[in-house]
Amino acid sequence: MKRAGKSLAAQVVSPCIKNLSQGGAKMSFSTMRNLMLLSLVMVGVMSTPVLAEEYPERPIEVIVAFGPGGGTDVAARTIEPFIEKYLDEDLVIMNKPGAGGEVGFSLLAASNPDGYTMGFINLPAMFAYSYARETQYSRESFAPIANLVYDPGIFAVREGSQITTLEELIEYGKNNPGALPIGTSGSVGSSEHLAILQVESKTGAKFNHVPFGSTSTLRTALLGGHVPVAAFNLSEAVEYQNEGAIIILGVMDSQRSDTAPNVPTFKEVGIDLISGSSRGLAFPADVPPEIVAKVSEAVAKAMVDPEYVAKAEQAGVPLSYMGPEEYGEFLKTTDEGLAEAWKNDPWVK
Repeated sequence: MKRAGKSLAAQVVSPCIKNLSQGGAKMSFSTMRNLMLLSLVMVGVMSTPVLAEEYPERPIEVIVAFGPGGGTDVAARTIEPFIEKYLDEDLVIMNKPGAGGEVGFSLLAASNPDGYTMGFINLPAMFAYSYARETQYSRESFAPIANLVYDPGIFAVREGSQITTLEELIEYGKNNPGALPIGTSGSVGSSEHLAILQVESKTGAKFNHVPFGSTSTLRTALLGGHVPVAAFNLSEAVEYQNEGAIIILGVMDSQRSDTAPNVPTFKEVGIDLISGSSRGLAFPADVPPEIVAKVSEAVAKAMVDPEYVAKAEQAGVPLSYMGPEEYGEFLKTTDEGLAEAWKNDPWVK
C-alpha cells in the first residue's frame, strides 16, 4: 500500500517539477505546497481501490469473545482454514472471553479499522447487554461481514437426574418457584437468560438463573453435578448426549434437529418458543467497504465448500448463511426487537 501511494504521488508531482525546471522557473513555496496537497488528495482518492487490490498483506486476527471449546470457538476453528483458502492469507484466532462475551465485543469495536482485525459477534446477547448496562459498543460499532451459524437453545440435565423430561422440569418450577437453579453460558441478558425468562412467562414456572460466563465452565459444572440444569446451545451439547453424559430435554426450534432427532421441540410440549444464538463475522466500523466485500466473498465461497460443509456437520455446527447486506438488516431488526422487549419487560429489574 505504501509503495502504491508513493508511486502515485510521484506521478502527480514529478512531471510538474520537471516542466518547471526545464522552463528555468523557480518553484515558489506556495506552488510546492499546492502540488503536495494535490498529490495527497489524489492518493486519498486512489488508495482505497489499491488497498483492496493488495489486501491482505499480513495475517488477520479473529477475535472470539468466548473461551476454547465453546460453540463460537468451534465454529471459528472449523471455518478458519477455508477462509484462509479463499482469502490466501492466514487467520489468527484470539480467544478473549469475559462478561459473557462483552469483553471480546468491546475489543472488536475498538480495533483499528484497517481490515486486519475481525471477530465473531453473537446475537441477541451482544445487543441485549447494552440494554442491561452501559457497553463500549453499539450496533453502529460494527461492519457486518456474514452470518455463519444459527444455533438453537436447549435445556439439559446430567445423566441420572431425577428430572428427565421438559414437562417434569416445568412442573418442578411451578411447584417450587425459584428453587431450581438453571445455569447459562453467558451473562445477564444472554440468549439463554432471555430464553429462561420466556419459558417462565409462557408457563408460570420460576427458576433461579445462574450465569457461568462460558460454555466450558457451565458444562463442567453440569457434568460435575454443581448445577442441576443448564441452558446453552445445541451444538455445544450433542456430543455429550451421544456419549451418554447428559440428557437434552428440549430444543428451542421450529422442528427437531437432524443432529438430535430424538429430542422434542419446546413447541411439542406446549411451549411456543424459538430461541437461539446467531454467530457471525464483523469488522469494526469504518473498514473500507472494498475490504469488507473481499472478505465477504471469501466467506461466501468457504460456506459452500463441500469439505467445509462436511466438517461443519461432523463438528455439529448448524450453518445459516447471510451475506453482509442481509446480515446488516438482521442486526438492525434484532436490536430493534430487543429495544421493544426491554421497554415492555426489562430483563434486569
